[in-house]
Amino acid sequence: MEPFLSQIPNAAILLLGAIALTLILLFAVILQSVRISRMRKSLNRLMTGTGGANLEEGLHRLLNQVDEVKKLQSDQQFTMNRLSQRIAAQCGRVGIIRYNAFGDVGSDLSFSLAILDDAQNGVVITSIFGREESRVYAKPIEAGSSTYHLSEEEQAAIKKAMAGHSGI
Repeated sequence: MEPFLSQIPNAAILLLGAIALTLILLFAVILQSVRISRMRKSLNRLMTGTGGANLEEGLHRLLNQVDEVKKLQSDQQFTMNRLSQRIAAQCGRVGIIRYNAFGDVGSDLSFSLAILDDAQNGVVITSIFGREESRVYAKPIEAGSSTYHLSEEEQAAIKKAMAGHSGI
């Protein structure tokens, strides 16, 4: 018995090879057709919502919107910086010291109140309470000190305010 291939003439071998090659190519065509179909669906989805305009016009519109958002963000950043500066200039640091200015008065009815901003500018208000009379003094504060003489209590109130303690 001769081998199988020797019994088949050369034309038959060529025919089998051509059939095998045709099947491989048919399989490749089917795969490519599926890929093209998926790409068309993606492209159709990408193009929907443009109102008939082409993709380039849609991209230009989106880029214009991005520029508007950037400008708006820049304006908001400018406003935030201005507000931060205004907040820093507000007198938000407060320190209060209560004390008994005179031995004959029975309670801590006198006080020194320092109100400062972040640059340590502001005012210290002192109220001296006595049995016969009371007095109130206000002294300007610049960079944590004053051109007027400060009592120990006023200095303590200023230090408390500069430390950021809310003494109220």
